[in-house]
Amino acid sequence: MNRSLLLVVCDFLLLSILALARFDVPEGATIAQDDQKVVSKAVIERISDGESYDDVVAELEATNETLLENLSSDKDALVLQKEELEAQILQRQKELEAKEEEIASRDEVIAGNEVAIAQAQKDAAELARQREEIAKKARGTIAKQRCIEKGT
Repeated sequence: MNRSLLLVVCDFLLLSILALARFDVPEGATIAQDDQKVVSKAVIERISDGESYDDVVAELEATNETLLENLSSDKDALVLQKEELEAQILQRQKELEAKEEEIASRDEVIAGNEVAIAQAQKDAAELARQREEIAKKARGTIAKQRCIEKGT
């Protein structure tokens, strides 16, 4: 039985006892004065039935032991659950660290690729400029050659 269920049961019993209790003084009640003690017939009958204070104490102690056993078993179960959760947390932290390292390495590769792409773009621009110069020289040479051919 877990704590919350035990608490609900105890609250129900306490409320039931309070609902059945009568706090008003009966009309024919004898009220003790000074050092005088008044014992009701019900108490005397209860003692004569064989139920004594020791029996009640023993029953309460047995109930207390049962409750303590239930609480300790609940505590043990909660401790095991806590340890399992802590192990899961450690495992997930390790997985997270591994993923972070993987992301960092991918970021480095991406950064390296970006540098290579920038260099390739510069090289492509330089090659395009050189090709344009070669094309100009070729047109100039072709023009000179046509002039020479016309002049001969």
